[in-house]
Amino acid sequence: MISFFRKIRQQLLSQNRVTRYLVYAIGEIFLVVIGILIALQINNTNESSKLRVKEAILLSEMKSNLQSDLLDLEFNISGNQKRITSNEVILSALSEKKPYHDSLKPYFGSIFGNFQLSENTASWENLKSVGLDLISDDSLRNRISYLYSTRYVYLENTEKDLDDGYQWNYFYPMVLENITMDEIWVSASPEDYEALLRNREFNEVLKMNLFIRKFQQDQYEEIQKTVVGLIAQIDRHLANLKE
Repeated sequence: MISFFRKIRQQLLSQNRVTRYLVYAIGEIFLVVIGILIALQINNTNESSKLRVKEAILLSEMKSNLQSDLLDLEFNISGNQKRITSNEVILSALSEKKPYHDSLKPYFGSIFGNFQLSENTASWENLKSVGLDLISDDSLRNRISYLYSTRYVYLENTEKDLDDGYQWNYFYPMVLENITMDEIWVSASPEDYEALLRNREFNEVLKMNLFIRKFQQDQYEEIQKTVVGLIAQIDRHLANLKE
């Protein structure tokens, strides 16, 4: 092709057709530019296609991670609700000075203990390494970032600094001092129930523990809703990428 164009140029010059030569030269340049632009467009399309494939793979992995987190959240919500119920039953019995009965044993046995979410952040770390801009949907990108960099971080701080600290530094020592465990998280009984009714410190520590349990329950349930909504949005975006 290049040889063909060269022969045309030489023929025009040999015939002293300068004007036609110039027009032809401009046309040839125009064709070259168009060819380059088409090649760039094809290259950009190919690169964009590769990025969308990479985005789909990462989001599929993130969906799997989030589904794993949901199972953990469901376990924490269920277990924490049992702690809340036990704390409420024992606090009610002590506050209302109800007589002791063996039916209280399961509740005494499960008034302490806390939970921690073991979130799977593998896909989030991968996304950060390749760049958040890989997610082509602004709303989805912001929602992912909010969950991992804000909500999960806040939950981890409350679990470790607030809940874990209070549980083991204040509540558990009080339980250990006043409660005899038959089987941990199954059955326990107070060493002296009558004395426990008058133990103001135990009652106040129990109240605070109940407050923290409910606070953590709210956190787990809010994050559960966030994760469910994020999975649904990822599904919609993956469907759009396939179109």
